[in-house]
Amino acid sequence: MKTYAELNSLLVDDYLDLLNIAKQLGDDEWKDAILQALKEEVDANHHVDSTEVRQDLWNQFEDINEQMHELLLQLKQAEHPEEKEQIIELIWGLKIDRHAITRKLETMSRASAGAHKG
Repeated sequence: MKTYAELNSLLVDDYLDLLNIAKQLGDDEWKDAILQALKEEVDANHHVDSTEVRQDLWNQFEDINEQMHELLLQLKQAEHPEEKEQIIELIWGLKIDRHAITRKLETMSRASAGAHKG
């Protein structure tokens, strides 16, 4: 089953295909109608898409936190230095991933705040 974002992407692709045909035919009226419909579609779906992306990022963030918690428990139980080192490396990798997600969420929040001011 396709996600909403994937279906929206296919719809935009269809509009772009129609736009290319209109351009090849030199039909400016049809081209303008397609551009207007495409703009309306993108505008209508912008909020849904960003909400979906934001929720997906939060889900990833929570999954990483759970993984880090499990690794910390494993670290407490680890007896060998090599095992501890491997676990610590995994934790650091997850921290980097979590930081990247945090930055994306912050960027989305700033962009959203800027759009509401405009």
